[in-house]
This record gives sequence, structure tokens and C-alpha cells, in this order.
Amino acid sequence: MRVDLDQADYSICPMMRKWMTEIARLTGVLSLLGLALGCTGVPRTTEFDSALPRTEIDGFPFHTVVYGSETNPPVLFIHGGPGGDLEYLRPMKALAENYQVILYDQRGSGLSPRAPTDQLTVEQHLADLHSMVKHIGQGSPIRIVGHSWGGMLLVAYLGQHPEMIKAAVVIEPGMLYPESAVEFVKRMKEHQSFWAMLKFIPAFLAVPFIAEEDGHEPTDYVMTDILNGGASGPPYQCEGESLPEGSFVRGGYQAFDTLLASVMDDPGSFPLDLTEGSQRYKGPLLMISSECSVFGYDFQKEYHLPRLPQQTKHTLAPKMGHNMLTLNPEWSTKTIAEFFKAHRER
Repeated sequence: MRVDLDQADYSICPMMRKWMTEIARLTGVLSLLGLALGCTGVPRTTEFDSALPRTEIDGFPFHTVVYGSETNPPVLFIHGGPGGDLEYLRPMKALAENYQVILYDQRGSGLSPRAPTDQLTVEQHLADLHSMVKHIGQGSPIRIVGHSWGGMLLVAYLGQHPEMIKAAVVIEPGMLYPESAVEFVKRMKEHQSFWAMLKFIPAFLAVPFIAEEDGHEPTDYVMTDILNGGASGPPYQCEGESLPEGSFVRGGYQAFDTLLASVMDDPGSFPLDLTEGSQRYKGPLLMISSECSVFGYDFQKEYHLPRLPQQTKHTLAPKMGHNMLTLNPEWSTKTIAEFFKAHRER
């Protein structure tokens, strides 16, 4: 069923509420009743919402959020995923007093348009990143921060375009080369639980009732629920620590499925060495790794740090998990700002 988003509340929702409420009354399934009480979906992308802020590059309208004056030096943030969005990075606006903070949704993710699978490649994401850097810096190098999957892209970019980077901060990348991919997947699977996935059943039940425009809304809805539903503790967080509700607004399922799903099934299928050529980068480089994540400080020190440029400074985020930018923004922005300040003359 394809329903225009503007009409969703007036067409499908009343029918859905009545139908689901009756089933809930007869069966006592509370999850269905919860769905009946509210019809929901995912926000539109820049393809369908002309009011969304964007940066159009090579004809592609990337959803972009900017904080701070354009007279301040720019800092570009690369979000995690693949298939995440920029929303969880909004606390980084605290840097806007001294920098212009730029967040963008990657191709096929967040509120940027969905893209065909042949455009959902590491190579295309790196080309998009290069285009964004050139656009922001107008040919001059800029400061870049990459978190998780974004850190993977940033490490690869170090080797491809070291001349375009004024200073770089890499935060807990997942996998950078085949051996680290194998270890990453091993650790991830050690902490996967079938029972933990049961809480996402309501999202799957809602799929037939999600309004569509680009055809990706139903799977993106489930993806967003999963992104927002990470439990406290390993593999990513400290015990008792979890992301606040609404940290992500629209995941990009197809981006995740195309770029990473096969690697999760078969870690030996990850063919890339994203560290190749990274030693060409001679500028300031900070790696931040958390204490609690199983992909944190010890993992990064063993698997990734030895392959990064020799000048890399490795900093521990104490008593924090993978999402320190969201959950510990005061410490994160202070650490990033101090690093940039120490190298501002470069």
C-alpha cells in the first residue's frame, strides 16, 4: 500500500487504530494496542521536503545542518552507520562558539535521498566526502571529525586526500582492514541476543501501515527503531547507559544492508584496507576510544592504532561508551576543542 505522507493521518490512521484496537481487545496483545494508539512513520527526505536545509553537490541534495557563524573555521562531522543519520551529533553544536559546525546525512541515509545500490559503496561515500570538503573549504583544508563508520571513512580519506585535512579526529572506527573486520564481527556476535530483538516486534508489526513516498519508509522505520533501541552495556555502552529516545530520526536500511550486512554474515568478505596510504597524512590526528565499548580503547590500540600515522594521539574516554558524543557532549566537545586549539597555527 502506498499512501502520501501528507494524507497518512487522515486516511490510514483511523482505520488502523480501529482495526488494531479491536484485535488488541480480543487478543489482549498490548503491543498491538500500543500501535493502534498512534500512527507513525519516518520524516521525509530532501527529495520530497523542500523546506529541509541542504547542500546540493553534483546534483545530489545532501541534508545538511550548520551551527555557528560562517566566519568561524569549519568543522565537518561524519556520522556513523552505515545507515545512521546526523541527529545524534547535534550536541556538537556546543563547538559553534568558535567553529562553524557542519553535519550532513550521507547518501541513502537520514534525510538525504535514497539511492540505488550501485551508489551505496565506500568509494561513492568517499567521493561524496571529498566533494563536501571541497565545497566547505573552497579548496582549503578543513578540520574533520568521523565517528564509528564515519571514522572508517575518515581514515580512508587520510590516505586519499591528506592535503584537504587541517586536523582530524577519528572516534572508535568499527573495522579498517580484513583482520579487524573478523574480530569486530566476532565481538559483536558474542553480545547478540535473540531475546533482545523481541522488543522490536512492534516496529515490524507496524510495517504494513507505514506511509510511503520513496518506497524505503517501512524498512527505514524498523532500522530507526533498532538504532534508537540499543540496550545499555556491551557491546557499545557502559552498564546503565543508553541513548536517549529520538537520537536517530531516520535510518537508511538499504545503505546498511548494501554496505555492511554481508560482512556481518561473513566477516571474511570485507576486502578493504582503509588504512592504505594513511601514513601520507602528516597533520594533527586524534583518536578517541571509550572505556566501556568492546570496540573501545584496547581494541583500537591493538588493531587500528598501529596502522595509523605515527603522530596519532590516542585518548581514552573514561567511563564512557561508544556514543560519547551524544551521552557525554561536554567532555567530547572540550576534548576536541582543546585538540584543535593546540594545532590552530597549522
